[in-house]
Amino acid sequence: VPMGVEKVGNRLFVTIPRRRHGIPSTLNYLDLTLDMERTPNLRPYPSLRQGRNLVSVYRTRADECGRLWMVDTGLLEIPDQPQQAQPPAIVVFDLSNDQQILRYELKESDLPANNTPTGLASITIDTSNGCSNAFAYIPDLTTFGIVVYSLRENDSWRVTHSYMHFNPTAVNLQIAGQRFQWSDGIFSIALGWAGSDRCRTAYFHPLISTQEFSVSTCVLNNRTASTDSEYWTRYSIVGERGDRSQSTMHDMHPNGVLLYADVGRNSVSCWNTNKDLSPNNIAVLATDTDTLSYPADLHVTNGEVWVIANKLPRFSYASLDVNEYNFFIYRGNVEEMIYDTVCSSRSRPTSSSTSYNNNRFN
Repeated sequence: VPMGVEKVGNRLFVTIPRRRHGIPSTLNYLDLTLDMERTPNLRPYPSLRQGRNLVSVYRTRADECGRLWMVDTGLLEIPDQPQQAQPPAIVVFDLSNDQQILRYELKESDLPANNTPTGLASITIDTSNGCSNAFAYIPDLTTFGIVVYSLRENDSWRVTHSYMHFNPTAVNLQIAGQRFQWSDGIFSIALGWAGSDRCRTAYFHPLISTQEFSVSTCVLNNRTASTDSEYWTRYSIVGERGDRSQSTMHDMHPNGVLLYADVGRNSVSCWNTNKDLSPNNIAVLATDTDTLSYPADLHVTNGEVWVIANKLPRFSYASLDVNEYNFFIYRGNVEEMIYDTVCSSRSRPTSSSTSYNNNRFN
């Protein structure tokens, strides 16, 4: 099942974690100048031969320095016969020549349990301090923490907080015709803009929660911060998003609007971070119980939001119908999508001719 999507230049990266046999490449791409048919074939990245060094990748993130980052969990998640083929690692490619420039294996202290690799499903990159001093933040949804990696130090450490755990009152889900309970903790980290101290607000949430939390990146980047007696107070409850707002990924637009991939209501929603976070300040921008069933990844780039939906619960608990479309990739202009909603006070762009109802994607 394809899980991640990210547009970088004329390429659209699509990841397929190895959760079943028969997946030739976990990291793939589409050439947007060529692959424009309705069901294009994926191209292995960087090539089929080189791609064999990657075991299983859930999501990628490109930074402002021309690099593509990811976590290779190293885990073959085959039902009833999982295999840790190689240690979990941060992998980075140089997009100018498609060469791997870093493979950093996570330390034992980053991985508190044998099942921790199953929860290393996303990565967020901060280059506020320069390309050579980048930090990577890896949410651990299974054993509830964040692994922080410093490129300059080529070292990693782990931080934890109770806000990274799942909320037991939000465990009930009904998606793609399936009813079930999950217990996924911290899933996504989105960064605000850097202040004069180069610190950024890191917004985060567990998948199984309807709340948003935050912490300064200066806390995350300080490996000894947790020894401070006031460490636990450095984290904040930002607010409540509302019923059935359980979300996988979220990302920040330059206008200060966070966009959410809401699996609980099969939708994409938004919140303007200049306003208090409450259900009244959340706008649902697109929703569909079929074609937006389980939006697994969401990424904002160049004013556009890209989303992939994959009906994952049906794949996990029943079976996909091979005679229908099961995987959908969307893009939309963020400013147009949020016009006349609580996420923006701006009126609709005059250049737009798109008619919106319950789905504001182009």
